Amino acid sequence: MDQSTQTLSERLERLERENSRIKRSERLMKIAMVLIVSLCAATFSVPWATGAPILKLLSTQQLNIVNASGTVLASLGQTSDGNVLTFYDSTGKKTLTFGNSANETLAGALAWDNNKVIPGTGKVRVTWGESNPNVGPDSGFGSVVFDGTGRTRTAFGTSYDLTVNEVAAFDSNGSSSGIGIFPSKFVGYFASDLNGVTRQFGGLSLDGTSNFWGESDPNGMTRVSAAQVQPDFVDPQDRRGNAFVLWDPNGLQQASMSAFTDGSLAGFNVVDPNNIDRLSAYLYMNSMNVDTRDANGNVTGHLP
Repeated sequence: MDQSTQTLSERLERLERENSRIKRSERLMKIAMVLIVSLCAATFSVPWATGAPILKLLSTQQLNIVNASGTVLASLGQTSDGNVLTFYDSTGKKTLTFGNSANETLAGALAWDNNKVIPGTGKVRVTWGESNPNVGPDSGFGSVVFDGTGRTRTAFGTSYDLTVNEVAAFDSNGSSSGIGIFPSKFVGYFASDLNGVTRQFGGLSLDGTSNFWGESDPNGMTRVSAAQVQPDFVDPQDRRGNAFVLWDPNGLQQASMSAFTDGSLAGFNVVDPNNIDRLSAYLYMNSMNVDTRDANGNVTGHLP
């Protein structure tokens, strides 16, 4: 074999060895690609509509959403406020939180001041959500608006036991007014003074049989009232009918104007501190009658 033939043979052997290495590398690359694709498929799915990957499962203690400058705009995680999603303004001040309170008695949303939306000192200004009885007598479902000192200014909601439904407004001096269904078993309105004492009220009984209105003194004692009642209504003193009544500071009737619901009697009376009618004048069956009584309720005079 001459020199040229030997050189050509050696070249062919080298080419065959290089070709074998290339084929082995291609097989390894194919295997690696299959593994990569399989790993991606196990973690992501690619929607046909957008082609954007969707993460199926992510476990983390906190998730922050940031802008292009790295400023946190929203955060999801456990904080001193509870397990919440919190939104921030561009200066990092809280504006809004959603979630559960730290003691798991409240669930809902809170809006805060002391940010670019509302100035203040970092107080909750609006709440919306639900609370369980561990919160106290104001537990239930609804929303409240507070002023900068934390005083309630407007509110609406339903009590936890669903017996009270109310919409109310409060002045900074403590006076308030509202409408709703109340524990005293009537649906209507109220107006309270700056000490929180109900001074005026009116509405319907829950069974719809009576309409009434009243005004109270600073101690909360009703002093003036008017009522329209059902035909068979009789009070403990055997008084009946629709009436306008004046009351003393002890809640005893002083005077009234009244009429039976069927229109058969109408008149007025004056009552002593022992709740005895001392003077009455009434129209009955087209006749006028005037009676006076002593302290025991005995008739001492009668006209005509």
